[in-house]
Amino acid sequence: MIIYCRKVFIIVLVSMWILSPFTLGAAEPAAENPPPGQAEPSSGEDLGYGVGSVLASMFYSPFKLTYAGLGLLTGGLGFVLSAGNTDVANNIISPAVRGNYIVTPRHLKGEEPLIFVGLPPSPEPAQPQQESSAAPAQR
Repeated sequence: MIIYCRKVFIIVLVSMWILSPFTLGAAEPAAENPPPGQAEPSSGEDLGYGVGSVLASMFYSPFKLTYAGLGLLTGGLGFVLSAGNTDVANNIISPAVRGNYIVTPRHLKGEEPLIFVGLPPSPEPAQPQQESSAAPAQR
């Protein structure tokens, strides 16, 4: 049990380190005039959002992967049962596999929506038939 807990702890630490916003590269120069009403986020705030996104993804991602897998199976079954109708399969598979698989700090801040069920495929617009370039002969 202790070995299992130690492995989980190490995985969480490595995940936090990889997803953390801190880098050892050269620092970018600060903006001279930040927009009014937008304060520079503190390092602690960034760290909090990073840790929160890792923890949220640990619970969210397995559900999304399960949903996408079941959508693939159901879409394949729909394809077979509809005698090869790709529209049926696409309308089932596409919403299941589209969307976000991990939670990012931008999702937690409300800057981007977290999409679990993706949008169905948009119907392709009908191509207008092109008229022949040869004009009919006039008498």
